[in-house]
Amino acid sequence: MLATATPLLRRFWYPVMPVAHLAEVPKPFRLLDQDLVLWLDGDGNPAAMDDRCCHRTAKLSKGFYTAGRLACGYHGWEFSAPSARMARW
Repeated sequence: MLATATPLLRRFWYPVMPVAHLAEVPKPFRLLDQDLVLWLDGDGNPAAMDDRCCHRTAKLSKGFYTAGRLACGYHGWEFSAPSARMARW
């Protein structure tokens, strides 16, 4: 079995990049065969979610920050950081 297909590995936190790299724009990252977007929420805390907008599956990593939220670059829909309990990818 591939390590990326092991369900147990999805239950852990992984360091992926320094927070300073997220200061200006969201960043794409691939972890365990899943595309993620890394960004800073309105409080300056790091957040991660699927790198796709639910409307047209545009890459959220191509978006921008607005009022502490991540905005889709395609149509401007805004997303807040998922809570730690809800963040499952």
